[in-house]
Parts: sequence; structure tokens; C-alpha cells
Amino acid sequence: MSLSEVIYKRKSVRKYQSDVLDEAILQDVQNFFAKIKPLYCDVVVNFNIVDKASVKGIASLFSPHYILALSENKKGYLVNVGFMLQQVDLYLSSIGLGGCWLGIVRPKERLTGADDNLKFVIALGFGKPAGSLYREIADFKRKSLGELSDISDSRLEVARLAPSAMNLQNYYFVTEGNTIHVYCAKAGVLTIKRFAEMREIDVGIALAHLYVANNECFKFFEVPNPKELKGYFYVGSVELKNMGK
Repeated sequence: MSLSEVIYKRKSVRKYQSDVLDEAILQDVQNFFAKIKPLYCDVVVNFNIVDKASVKGIASLFSPHYILALSENKKGYLVNVGFMLQQVDLYLSSIGLGGCWLGIVRPKERLTGADDNLKFVIALGFGKPAGSLYREIADFKRKSLGELSDISDSRLEVARLAPSAMNLQNYYFVTEGNTIHVYCAKAGVLTIKRFAEMREIDVGIALAHLYVANNECFKFFEVPNPKELKGYFYVGSVELKNMGK
């Protein structure tokens, strides 16, 4: 199954078989890291596969394996990590493995050989699912396109299906021809820092779906003096050439 097909079938897997994956499978996942497209090419990101003994926090026994994302703390790094790691999430599903984003899991210790300039961002649990791996469109619990965008642009359906923390989908799209402007909901003054970070990661996840579905024409950039949107801040714009609505 291709990554674009997986978008319409993927679900967050929360129950796993206890079996540790074969080294060949883990190496296959490791090899995929080199194929990931970044959103910001100037931000250094590392992905590390570890076992459940290497992580802590609620759900630390959730799955047999975890991918830990580390990044430079630079402009756009949270969106960038979401964008990159969601490509991995889709790949896992395409090869028959389940995955789930885990914002409350952290490494127990600093990773061996980790660059001191990189900070841990988020974890993705994965392994063999104990139940079903896929779902039907009717099973997705998502906001409508009308709640996520200024017009009902069918090109955004793939972004609408993207996973997000607590299914809140804290982003909004404004369409202008072949350009789609992307916004993230502002965090309130009482919002826990981790929840505020997750909003930007979720924007990156949604952008990953737009990229995967349009990888031959996807272009991310920033426009000067973007339109202001109450309750949101501007993240960037996506150009989808030769795409009909």
C-alpha cells in the first residue's frame, strides 16, 4: 500500500503484540529515515529507535519499540518534526506495523552519542498491532472541512484526516488559488507548554499528509505580510501546482 493510500486507512494503534520486531524490520525502518523530506532543510533532526526499557512516562509500556525525535531548537522545529515523523508513521502502516504519537513519553537517559545541540521533541510508539491496523473513512472522528478552512477545498481532505493531539486539529487553512496558507491556533496564557508545542507538531503532521498526497508539486514557503487570522498565527504557505479543487 502506498503512503498516500495509507492516509485514508491509518489509525492510531494502542494495543500491540509483545513480540520484539526482527532486526531486519527495524533496519528497514531505520533506512526509511534517510528518505524523509524535511520542511526546513536548515534544521538538524535525528530519529532514534529504542526499546520500552529506554523510555519513561505514562504509556511507557505501550509498545515494544519507540522512535525518539530530537531536533535543533530553531524556528519551525516543532512543525518540522511533525512533518518528518508523520512520514515515518505512514510508512510503518504501509508495511503492516502500527504506530501512535505519544506526547507524554520521554527517554529515561540522554541517548548515547546524541548531539548536545539537539533536544528531545516527541516519541512515536510502534510494533505489531494486537488488533486491526486499518479503518474505514466513516470511522475517522475529525472536524469538517468547513471548520478547518475558509472554503470547502477537496485538496485539504488528506490534511483533515491527519491525527492530532486529542483530535483537536488546532489549525486552519486559507485557500488562494493554488496556494494554501496554513495557520496554527494560538495557545492561551494558561495552556500547558507541552500542549502548546503539540499544536505546532500537529500542523506539521497535517502538512505531511498534503506533501505525501502531492509529492510531485508540493512547495512550502512563507509569504510577506500574511493575512492576520483572529486566534491563529501564520505558519507558512503551500503551493499545490496543477491541482483541481
